[in-house]
Amino acid sequence: MKISKNKRIHIIGIGGIGMSGIAEILHGLGYKVQGSDVNLNANIIRLNQRKIKTFIGHSINNMKNVDLLVYSSAISKNNTERKFALKNKIPSISRANILSQLVKLKKTIAISGSHGKTTTTSLISSILGASKLKPTVINGGIINDYGTNTKLGNGEWMIVEADESDGTFVKLQSTISVVTNIDKEHLDFYNNFQNLRNKFEKFINQVPFYGVAVVCNDDENLRKIIKKNTSTNIITYGCKIPSDIQGKNIKYLKTGVCFDAIIKNKNKIIKNIQLPLYGEYNINNALAAIAVATNLNLNFLEIKKALSKFSGVQRRLTVRWQNENIKIIDDYAHHPTEISNVIRGLKKSRLTNKLVVIFQPHRYSRLNNLKNEFAKCFYECDHVMISDVYAAGEKKPINFDLKKIIEKITKNSKVKASYYSNNEDLFQFISIKKSETIFLFLGAGTVTEWAKDFSKDIKNIYE
Repeated sequence: MKISKNKRIHIIGIGGIGMSGIAEILHGLGYKVQGSDVNLNANIIRLNQRKIKTFIGHSINNMKNVDLLVYSSAISKNNTERKFALKNKIPSISRANILSQLVKLKKTIAISGSHGKTTTTSLISSILGASKLKPTVINGGIINDYGTNTKLGNGEWMIVEADESDGTFVKLQSTISVVTNIDKEHLDFYNNFQNLRNKFEKFINQVPFYGVAVVCNDDENLRKIIKKNTSTNIITYGCKIPSDIQGKNIKYLKTGVCFDAIIKNKNKIIKNIQLPLYGEYNINNALAAIAVATNLNLNFLEIKKALSKFSGVQRRLTVRWQNENIKIIDDYAHHPTEISNVIRGLKKSRLTNKLVVIFQPHRYSRLNNLKNEFAKCFYECDHVMISDVYAAGEKKPINFDLKKIIEKITKNSKVKASYYSNNEDLFQFISIKKSETIFLFLGAGTVTEWAKDFSKDIKNIYE
């Protein structure tokens, strides 16, 4: 970072999870940081508590004495502050570019994938932190242990979640890269699946000769990539396919999962790892973290202990409220693969007699591109309620019909499906009998607020 630390950096969209994290890191490094966003949210409140100046609304008045402007791909060229910077010749760089500069300050572990990258980033951070390596962390979700999504450490390693949504993740040069899976996601940007896969292939192949790419062997698309690899050092992990790091003897418990990790290249087994997360997909996330940790020659007992004490990430199966009969869970899952994984994980651990899902679709384009997958992904729940779509700036298609989508879910998932209008619709599922019911709120939009409100309503009734 060649800009003098007495200069002022302004971040547009500072309330976003990625941008707020960059703001915290820059602030921690000693730079003067400020930013703007359209609405007040929890991230901005957190930044204010850390004495980082924020403005609500975009205005040229926010740009006084600014020496560098940072923006994300979500910020239009017509944004008032971007136009002001251009007119007044204030240097402007994208979020991807400033992140690519930050990672050059340390050795970097970059984690990407269509699903699971936030949890995997958090698991790796927990292990390296427990091993006294004092890493710097930039994550895509709030790590419960930190109370934030970032941490500035004085160790030699930086752990970064590499967001693939706009293709810029290939700008992150890392010593160790991790890829959790490749799925049909963000096709509105990539246009087709092959373009998406090509980017992931580049991300894997650009690892330097002294580094390593950690890749999930259970994923068919990743197997095709590593099969033709001739230049990159690869460590594979998985539960289903023989791999360098393999999960075995899996047990699904009400407290999470238990498994053994076979470390092939060291001829060792870490037995009875207790992970307080649900589902096989989270075992794979943990195996990726174990692969990184063993590559760094960290102590096996420290690895096992760190995983057992993992406190999770906000909006990844976050319990908002519970008693002996009712549990309200909030989760970020908004893709069919994520949804089916979450539902299957809860069912396998036998946490409930009845699972009621409240799903807020995120983007019309995603719902349209994956309509057949969405129709099948609710198979193992007892009832699903579908809300109106969280558009995320997209226009509603002319022929869009939510009723037909709900009917298709009923048919293909073989589950009772209905329309969700508000939380009043949920009280029909509360029984006076001692039957366990989980209300699972899923989505990437405003659904998390519905989960919080429903928790307050139920708490008032039962407490």
